[in-house]
Amino acid sequence: MKRRAALYFALAASMVPLLALIPLGAVWLWQQGWLVVWLLSAAVLGAAAYGLTWWLGRMGDPVPVSDDGPITGPNPDFSPLDQAAWGSVEALAQEVSPDIIFDYGELLQTARLAIEAVSSHYHPHTKHPMWHFTLPELLLLSERVSQRLRRVLLEEVPGSHLVRAGDVVRLWEFKPLATRGAKVFKGLTLVWRVTRLVNPMSALLAEARERLVGAALGDAGTWIKQRGSRLWVEEVGRAAIELYSGRLGLDAASLAAADRAPAGIRQALPPGPVRVVVAGQINAGKSSLINALLSTRAAGVDVLPHTAAFEAHELAVDGEVQAILTDSPGLASAEHIKTISDLAWDADALLWVVAGHRADRALDRKALDAIRARFAAEPKRSQPPIRIVVTHLDRLSPAREWSPPYDLNHPTSAKAEAMRAAVAAIAEDLLVPPERLLPVRLQDGALSYNVDLLWPAILEDLEAAQRARMLRLALHAQPGRWRQLLKQARAAGKTLWQEAG
Repeated sequence: MKRRAALYFALAASMVPLLALIPLGAVWLWQQGWLVVWLLSAAVLGAAAYGLTWWLGRMGDPVPVSDDGPITGPNPDFSPLDQAAWGSVEALAQEVSPDIIFDYGELLQTARLAIEAVSSHYHPHTKHPMWHFTLPELLLLSERVSQRLRRVLLEEVPGSHLVRAGDVVRLWEFKPLATRGAKVFKGLTLVWRVTRLVNPMSALLAEARERLVGAALGDAGTWIKQRGSRLWVEEVGRAAIELYSGRLGLDAASLAAADRAPAGIRQALPPGPVRVVVAGQINAGKSSLINALLSTRAAGVDVLPHTAAFEAHELAVDGEVQAILTDSPGLASAEHIKTISDLAWDADALLWVVAGHRADRALDRKALDAIRARFAAEPKRSQPPIRIVVTHLDRLSPAREWSPPYDLNHPTSAKAEAMRAAVAAIAEDLLVPPERLLPVRLQDGALSYNVDLLWPAILEDLEAAQRARMLRLALHAQPGRWRQLLKQARAAGKTLWQEAG
């Protein structure tokens, strides 16, 4: 109380000399005979000042700040389920009030709304989906948020490494005093605006300047608060998605354990190569495609179907394995669709080979529909990129004509017209965008066609395949409840045995 009284007394004493100018100035004006002139001038300029401030006040009314959209956007590796949860986060971020930035309670309430919106997507049938996480995940979330906050403070807040916890506690103790001080300062500001009417011209200019600056800062402050509140919701929502999707507790070791390499392929360190399945009907050219990619006769090629089991091959660039190619048995009937679908489920990209001169594509469509339906039924997985490789285009009519290169966008011959029509028909029959088709002729020498585009096509899909791979490994790496419980019981029993011994 004594400290507070001393502060108020000091503030009042500092204003005495300024307040004394009002009566002294009036006496001096009366002595000089200018008091009436001053009063008339003050009245005229005061009326002009209030008129100007009223006009500026209308111009400075809050202007709706345009919504610039998401600040950070969703993570590129989000699954369809994650994308749906992120949509709810964005809807909340768009509706949240900018004023929550300066209210701790409102920040917590908004964070709760964001977490509830996310958790309801992952556990829609749970009575309290918000609490559907484990204690280790809660501790891990606190650890990661603390690490991120520490990094932000050290990198972006000047002087944060010099502030001690005790200083923050002492400053928080002065919060009531600072609140009352702000109210006193607001009152003193009003007194100052009255006292400066001693010089009406300076008062007029000062009021105009304050209105203009206030309007500009008001719009800027509204924009900053809006973006800050939206960023708060997005970051809370992103952390909630990582928590409820089950990917929060996964590390490099668990992901590597879930990515078992095929027989004969050495195990790679994370992030590791993507798995590419080569599939299609019998004699469509799957093995020839793999040979063209490997530049070797690693896969058997014959008139009869040769591949009777799954064969894996490493696809390397400059000595670094980028992908593992799996050559599947030829698709001969609907009975084989389940086998191809299982193989695609454990893959990150799909090269589907179609013979361009054959019209029997119904089996290809059924197999692709089965694969698409399987991934659509599991929203925690993203469908791997599917690229259609169209082969045997040289067998189209006229059969004896083959003189590449051909420009299918601007065909100038009957052969090019036939190739263009075949590619368009395949895209329509298989329900695949035309840009996802690559017409080729897999033959060495000058008679080949677009073989040099195979590698760029795979590299173009590499980023999407890596995202699909991470979701695949994350789903496989999540430990089962009973297996984890058995592991914990074994560890606890070992500890008790050692203590008893």
